[in-house]
Amino acid sequence: MIWPLHGVFSCRSKAPHPMKIFPLTKGGAERQGLSVRLFRTHQDNPLKASRPLSFRLLPPFIRGIVRDQGRQTWLFDGSFSKVSLLLLLLAAPHLGCGKAISSSPFLRIGVVQMALEASLAENRDKIIRFINKAKSQSCRLAVFPEAALTGPPETEVSEISDAVSSIKQAADELDIYVMFGCARTKKAEGGRALFAGNWMLVIDPEGREVLNYKKLFDVPTAKMPDPFYVDGVPCSAMICADRWLRGVEELPVMKGAKVVFELSHNHDTEWVSELQWYWYVPRAIRNSTYVVFANTADPLQTSGRPAYLYPAHGHSTVIQPDGTRLLAAGGEPDQLLVANIDVSKASRQQAVTRRNNTAFKPFWESGLRLMGGESLEVETFKPFVSPEVNVRLAAAQMASSRSPAENLARMQSMIRTARSKGADVVVFPELAVTGALDEDIAKADQALSDKALRSVQRSAIAERIYVIFGMPYLVDGKKRNSAFVIGPDGKLLTRYDQLAVDRPQLFNAGSSPGSMWFRIKGVPSIVSIGEDAVWSELAELAAVAGAQMHFHISYDQDISEEGKLRRTQLWANLASYRTLTLTVNAAAPAKLNHPSAKANGESAIWGDVVVQREKTRSDIDLFSPFSADRLIKAGFDEEIIYATERVSKENPHVQLLRSKNPQMANWYTLGARIMVDGAMGSKSSEAHPSLSH
Repeated sequence: MIWPLHGVFSCRSKAPHPMKIFPLTKGGAERQGLSVRLFRTHQDNPLKASRPLSFRLLPPFIRGIVRDQGRQTWLFDGSFSKVSLLLLLLAAPHLGCGKAISSSPFLRIGVVQMALEASLAENRDKIIRFINKAKSQSCRLAVFPEAALTGPPETEVSEISDAVSSIKQAADELDIYVMFGCARTKKAEGGRALFAGNWMLVIDPEGREVLNYKKLFDVPTAKMPDPFYVDGVPCSAMICADRWLRGVEELPVMKGAKVVFELSHNHDTEWVSELQWYWYVPRAIRNSTYVVFANTADPLQTSGRPAYLYPAHGHSTVIQPDGTRLLAAGGEPDQLLVANIDVSKASRQQAVTRRNNTAFKPFWESGLRLMGGESLEVETFKPFVSPEVNVRLAAAQMASSRSPAENLARMQSMIRTARSKGADVVVFPELAVTGALDEDIAKADQALSDKALRSVQRSAIAERIYVIFGMPYLVDGKKRNSAFVIGPDGKLLTRYDQLAVDRPQLFNAGSSPGSMWFRIKGVPSIVSIGEDAVWSELAELAAVAGAQMHFHISYDQDISEEGKLRRTQLWANLASYRTLTLTVNAAAPAKLNHPSAKANGESAIWGDVVVQREKTRSDIDLFSPFSADRLIKAGFDEEIIYATERVSKENPHVQLLRSKNPQMANWYTLGARIMVDGAMGSKSSEAHPSLSH
């Protein structure tokens, strides 16, 4: 039978895979991620203005091929038959339809920082206006914040559905992808409203849903969001507080996502000017991906804000894989930020390195299997408990010389000072004994390490204090970047070798996360080094296992303003898993006679043991209601800073994860076991020697 129709066969694969054979129906094609459009006349064809490309080998009924922004479209006349179409589909892989075709290595997106309006209709119309504006600036994707499509509590569900249909129609007519948040509201106290339903949609240029995902913080049993594709570019997305759920935030990246979107309606208090984009920069760096943050903003006149919504802070941004900003907004509402994303820069190198780490590979692979619908059985794990005690911490921000003898003498003096100020533990920087210059590290031998260790042990015994410090150490003839923890009796509680090595020409990576653990005054604690700060799963999984204190030692040689900000953002991220966290960096060494590598201090002690939404303490250096508070911060030069805090019996972070992401509870348990035992299958986490006393 000959179909008396002109038509377009539009082929866009949802993923770059060979085309499968499917039933010869329009529906069968669409189920495979392809679209077939048939038109009764050439005038009905929305691509009629496109210039067909000649192709010598095409069958006679095909008028040409149009390649347009990742889609290959075949134009044909009314002389083809069903047999001809079948041959056409079978030939598609050889004609380029086996995968999405991108005309450029760039993905051009428009991020809309939107002020929410009082009614659903106003928000719908504003979204459509900005879709048109994004299209007029050649954007392939328009991105809107969480709850961009919302209305007052009396809004009917059917009204929201109709508004969604209007947005789908706009995406179809304008041939553009659209990503936006939807929300239903309900009445609450004080005239405000709560979200009764919160979800996001990604619509493709045919008006079809590519992603429909409910916020897990609101619906913990909802399906985990999978990666999706925009013109063949693998992407992932999350809604606001779901950033706390590592399975939502990072498993799609482990599956291949190169651009990570977060849609938020962040409260104005979530913006901390000294920390800036402290969630998004670390996320980009540890995954080597782009991170796109689309947030709502308050109207210019706050009286214009819908009475039922809380104020928002704006600051939408696009972060590049190296952590730098491609573009960023302030607090101004209703603006379109246009960015050309160079997808080739999103290597995912850090994500791949983390996934393939010997210790953590079972963790990531098990998470991916869980997302795929498989089950995961894990031996029961009981998190460590702590005595409820006060602990006084001292961060010894020491400047390192090129002389180990001078450094050890300075350490002895600072140990005495810290103890005289009542400190229970004093913590020195990474590579405190040798400094950070390559040649000094290279010539450090076992004799030096043994001598330094004995010296620090004597000081710990003399002052009855815990001491943590860093130096190179030889293991089977291979040099490691190590941290040592000494007890008040001089015993070596643990030696931890850095996992995330950033100077492979000098150091071999360690392999045992279990060696991070020890106790101070009975409190379960871990130590990490330098680049380990990028691997935030170390801090989180330690918290799941019951860690109450985290000591991070570093010698950061990036003294630029951007470098200082990046370090602070990494530390704030690291400290926000309900622990008492000390982050010590080397001081500027310029005043020494034989200075080691450059550094600029700014060590800090962070408190996240008790979460406060409003500042109630005057002794907090930097208050942050949705992350760790910075209790105290050092300057650039050598000094010791102190903080005294009380730790609780249990770390509550695991309860958050179990309540908001129950389907991944066993995954977190597996991660905690790996953190403590260093390998799967160990019989008891309580058997770790540094945690047994």
